[in-house]
Amino acid sequence: MAKTPASSKLHHTRDGRVRLSLVWLLPLAALLACGYVLWQSYAQRGPLVEITFDNAGGVSAGETRVRRNDVDVGRVEAVNLADDLNSVVVSVRMDPQVAPYMNSDTRFWIVNAQINTTEISGLGTLLSGSFIEVDWDGMDAERTDEFVGLKEPPLTERGTPGLRLTLAAEEAGYIYVGSPVFLRQVEVGRVERRQLSEDATQVLFDIFIEAPFHENVYPATRFYGVSGVEGSVGAEGASVRVESIAALFTGGIAFENPPEITNSDPVTSNAKRFKLFDSRSVARDSIFDGETDQLYRFMATFDGSVKGLRRGATIEYNGLKVGQVNSVSVTLPKGVGDPGSAVVVMQFQPSRLGFSDITRQEWHDTFSELVANGMRVQLTTGNLLTGTLIVKMVSKPDLVSEAIDFESEPYPSIPVIESNVEAVTADVETLVKNLSELPLNTLVVSATQLLNDTRQLIASPDIAALPAQLSTTMAAFAEATSDLPDMVRSLTSASENANDVLEGLSPDSEIYIELSAAARELRIAAKSIAAFAELLEENPSAVFTGR
Repeated sequence: MAKTPASSKLHHTRDGRVRLSLVWLLPLAALLACGYVLWQSYAQRGPLVEITFDNAGGVSAGETRVRRNDVDVGRVEAVNLADDLNSVVVSVRMDPQVAPYMNSDTRFWIVNAQINTTEISGLGTLLSGSFIEVDWDGMDAERTDEFVGLKEPPLTERGTPGLRLTLAAEEAGYIYVGSPVFLRQVEVGRVERRQLSEDATQVLFDIFIEAPFHENVYPATRFYGVSGVEGSVGAEGASVRVESIAALFTGGIAFENPPEITNSDPVTSNAKRFKLFDSRSVARDSIFDGETDQLYRFMATFDGSVKGLRRGATIEYNGLKVGQVNSVSVTLPKGVGDPGSAVVVMQFQPSRLGFSDITRQEWHDTFSELVANGMRVQLTTGNLLTGTLIVKMVSKPDLVSEAIDFESEPYPSIPVIESNVEAVTADVETLVKNLSELPLNTLVVSATQLLNDTRQLIASPDIAALPAQLSTTMAAFAEATSDLPDMVRSLTSASENANDVLEGLSPDSEIYIELSAAARELRIAAKSIAAFAELLEENPSAVFTGR
């Protein structure tokens, strides 16, 4: 049996394992690294916020920056119209560092070049382009990603130490946003906003007073508007006050504190409301406002006409203003022969009467005692030219029978005395009548003739030659008076010679008697001439005046 030759066979064994080449690991690692970088970039990017503006104002996607204190903190990614097609929505990617500050108190506004009467700002944007400024107050408010941009840049950054107040005025006047606020003619703040009140009866100004000047604001501080120049004419003459050159163009607000209120505590809370007076004089004469002022009101009933008495008229005591008239109303006649009357409500200012802190009961007790001692109120003329009336507090010790009527409404009634207005008016009418009866035409003609005669006299040739003649006379007189000392010495010498001659003569002789009389005359003449020369030396004008 033949044997088959043995054959060798190769058997492949498969264990199911896949072997990868190291070449594939490099792309995989690069892919993982890119993915990690992309994830890190996505995870660490800042929030995307949307800001609504009325218009884009030069804002461009991908170019316009968001800045805080001149540092970039974001960039605009998109600019689109809002759904209402009347505004613009700007999408901004903020820096992660400022993400915690994106809350409801954050403010955005567009910065452009501005040139107006109150400021010149943003000129750098003419070269670099517009940008969006952001401002925040802190991290305590609620987080949000939707904002409404401001229409105008705020004048004061948040966090600036100081005090924000609201002033209420009847009219806006010449005060605008950005107008300065002065204290003793030093600029200490500015007006941040001007708007109408909700009922449109007042104009409200939001002002900011910088530290440390805000410590000079007290609850009774008076604020008043200034237009740059304030003039007044009074008994002391005319005066002009210039608050600031800047206020000439933009208007402004100033405030001051009466000495009696500086002992109180300064205002520390924001948003307190004050009244804005029209001028400095009105502010100084103002009555303290508030609900408590009605505690210091009285009323008085005056018979007859009160023409010339208006709301705001002065109440005087010993020549000083102590209050003002709050209202004037009339009462119809009650019967035949009744002239009717007028009810005047008077607002007193206790501090001007020496009462800085007084209760209503103390106020009533004080006035009751004054009335019991004869104090009354009286209408009197305040100005003869305009016919205005004022109320004057007068003391009549002989009138002690009346008292204050505390039962009258709406305020207690003070007794009055008869007005002297009619007597003053009658005197004025008499004066006017007497003036009208004067021969004014004759007086004017005579005065005109006198002026003409005087003018002709002054222009005459004789008057023109008078100075030259007077000069010649004075020169001659001066030359004559220069010889007076020699004349005196000659007379004295002659008198002495006469005395020598008399010594050799008999006292009983006729020639002795005549020479003796001549010597006396010479001595008297010498004394007179010497006295005249001395008078001229001390008072040369005696030649003309005789003294």
